[in-house]
Amino acid sequence: MPVIKTPVTREEFKVYYALRYKVLREPWGHAKGTEKDDYEAISEHFMAVDEKTGEVLGVIKLYEKAPGVGHVSHMAVSTTHQHKGIGRFLVEAVEKRARERGFKTLGAMSRVTATAYFEKHGYHVAGIPTPHLGTTHLVWMEKEL
Repeated sequence: MPVIKTPVTREEFKVYYALRYKVLREPWGHAKGTEKDDYEAISEHFMAVDEKTGEVLGVIKLYEKAPGVGHVSHMAVSTTHQHKGIGRFLVEAVEKRARERGFKTLGAMSRVTATAYFEKHGYHVAGIPTPHLGTTHLVWMEKEL
């Protein structure tokens, strides 16, 4: 059974970022470091962790994009744990935290190939697809909380 945990120690952040890189950047040949952005320091970071083994199953982050608007990004689930509800578990945890912070809207820059996933969770496309890192197209999706 997974639990949501916030990385605190250097080692926890190392594992957190390693999973983000392995799932979101390495398959496309992007350099290490591209799994981070300028918003890391102002973001809340979440990990789905197997409470028995301590294995990090998935990660996601949240920050305030504008007053009342949360931005979810860098959601990644380990390849061995995909299609097992970990992503849903992470999204629900972030949505709960966004409501606690008083956000009225929650959005994400989603890969165009993942829009159906977010639509299942109540998000809708609210932007035009744009290229990201030269190989992937992203689109802004949002949900009223």
